[in-house]
Amino acid sequence: MVLRSLVTRTLFVGTLLLPCAAAAPLSAQAPGSLITNAGVTRAGGAVDSVFVDRKKLSDSVDVGDFTAYLLARLGVTKLDDSLAFRVSADSSRIRIRGRLMDFPPEARSELGPIFSFLDSTSVFTAELSMPQAQYGIMRLRLERVLVGRTTVPDFLLAPALSEYNRRYPVLAAGGREFLVAMPPEARTRLLTDAIELWMPPPVRSPARKR
Repeated sequence: MVLRSLVTRTLFVGTLLLPCAAAAPLSAQAPGSLITNAGVTRAGGAVDSVFVDRKKLSDSVDVGDFTAYLLARLGVTKLDDSLAFRVSADSSRIRIRGRLMDFPPEARSELGPIFSFLDSTSVFTAELSMPQAQYGIMRLRLERVLVGRTTVPDFLLAPALSEYNRRYPVLAAGGREFLVAMPPEARTRLLTDAIELWMPPPVRSPARKR
């Protein structure tokens, strides 16, 4: 009975998503920046200069570069520079956009329920928020995944998110949240297609009276 219910819901969602997927081709000029190995280096340098070496009080990092840096923090040692995902941002959300065919083969198997009824050229958008950006934690939360303009139901995402949550200790909330440690006094915020890193000026000790 449970299996029958799952199959029925999957087919129902498929009938909703297929028209949207067919109507949403990914343009070669899609907004946003790419996720690259060079981006890991650029973002890592900015993080170190503000949060570690404290050579700067603030810096802004391209959101695509910062996404690459976070993937490296998860343990992805080398990114495929042909990865076609595009990352953009505004003051409230990060958006990662691409086609289902752009996922690596292992990720496709983990997202099997979605790939089972959608064309591989279908365009998806993952939207993330940053509900916490202070007190020593940067919290990035997956708010929703869309195919075209239709939100993918949670029951299709839950198995993959649960597996990611088990695999990566930095994930929380059932795999929906990515927790990044930073200095307690540090602050971050989303900008247009970038993330700003900020540290307060150092407190100088009062001069001793002679």
